[in-house]
Amino acid sequence: MKTAVIDVPGIGPKSEKILAERGFKTLGALASATVEKLTAVPGFGVARASLVIKTANELLSKAASGDSLAASPVMRQRQPSAKKTVKKKSNANKEKLRKDRLKKNKLKQEKLKKAKLKKEKLRKEKLRKEKLRKEKLRKEKLRKEKLRKERLKKEKLKKAKLRKEKLKKEKLKKVKLKKAEPKKTQPKKSKPKKIQPKKAKAKKALPKRKGKK
Repeated sequence: MKTAVIDVPGIGPKSEKILAERGFKTLGALASATVEKLTAVPGFGVARASLVIKTANELLSKAASGDSLAASPVMRQRQPSAKKTVKKKSNANKEKLRKDRLKKNKLKQEKLKKAKLKKEKLRKEKLRKEKLRKEKLRKEKLRKEKLRKERLKKEKLKKAKLRKEKLKKEKLKKVKLKKAEPKKTQPKKSKPKKIQPKKAKAKKALPKRKGKK
């Protein structure tokens, strides 16, 4: 069976047309070409040119030995063109990069979320501690105030007790002194005498002396 250039894996209709324009119309011409000549064709690098020449020679050998070329379409299906492979690889790389980027964004968002939750937790813990501290200070203040009032009350009671004891002692002292003093007899009060007015006595006439002139 005759083989065509398009039967070579990696050669599509477009590449076949370009090769035909450059003089590579048959598989024999392609197999006998050199790498330098094939690389002059647009779209063919050194690696692709070497692979195409090698594959063309293999196909010619199979055709010469009577090997069926029915497997050629299968080979084409199993081995896609280099351009499609590069494109698929490029798409795969892009997809991989996109997934990596999404994964990184997801991790970043998760990290930010955790940091936010941690910050919120710390803020709540700080508020709770501040509340407990204020509550403790308030209780301490109330306790001190209570102690102060109790101290004042005790001092007041103590002063009142001392005052009462002092008054009691003074009273007992007065009572003792009073008992120790001798009893004084008070003189009887005499009634004031009534002073009667004196009666005027009549003057007696003195007798005249005789012998006197």
